[in-house]
Amino acid sequence: MSARTWPIARRYAAPPATVGALLVLAGRALAQPRSARRAATRLGWGLLAVGAGVAAFFRDPDRRVGEDPTLAYAASDGMVTAVAEEADEPWLPGGRGRRVTVFLSLLDVHVTRSPVPGRVRRVTEHDGGFAPALLQRAQGNHRLRLLLDGPSGPVVVTQVAGAIARTISSWVAPGEQLRAGQRLGLIHFGSRTDVTVPVEAEVLVARGQRVHAGVTPLARLEAGEAGA
Repeated sequence: MSARTWPIARRYAAPPATVGALLVLAGRALAQPRSARRAATRLGWGLLAVGAGVAAFFRDPDRRVGEDPTLAYAASDGMVTAVAEEADEPWLPGGRGRRVTVFLSLLDVHVTRSPVPGRVRRVTEHDGGFAPALLQRAQGNHRLRLLLDGPSGPVVVTQVAGAIARTISSWVAPGEQLRAGQRLGLIHFGSRTDVTVPVEAEVLVARGQRVHAGVTPLARLEAGEAGA
């Protein structure tokens, strides 16, 4: 957990942990029948475990990230659920690109990272539904889109909210210069990311493969293709 994720984690983890601690204390202190005290204690420990699990969800580990400027790395941890050889993407040259979709389960780290070094050219937030992130229709969910102008071409990162918390925290702004693997933000609970590269790029992953943000190469970009 980091200074950025702790305030968010506290918002979700504190309520069950606080109630759990009170129940544990009540189970030990109140003059109630033994069965009631045991029930309160068991429930209290269960809620404390929930609070600890929620806090663990917001972990933000340091890691050694990739530095090859001709590669686009994974923007999130998770499993590749789709690879589109051609997809509509108006922010890329020709309005088309190759899109890699990664689903983040509740067990994955949900901090997202920049797939390439470069400047943030555009950031837009889109309202939408809140379908489960694993479903195809989640493409229309609430989402945050970023256009990154990398040394080997433009790359679009889309962070998609899921059906639980429905929230995305963004940590970058237009005009900011990013390093490869630099943290972009946090998608709260179940979610997905789309990384879309120019059609000339070579996709290096396949459906069903597990990837790690900033570490796993998703695509090899064509050197010399300047961002628009």
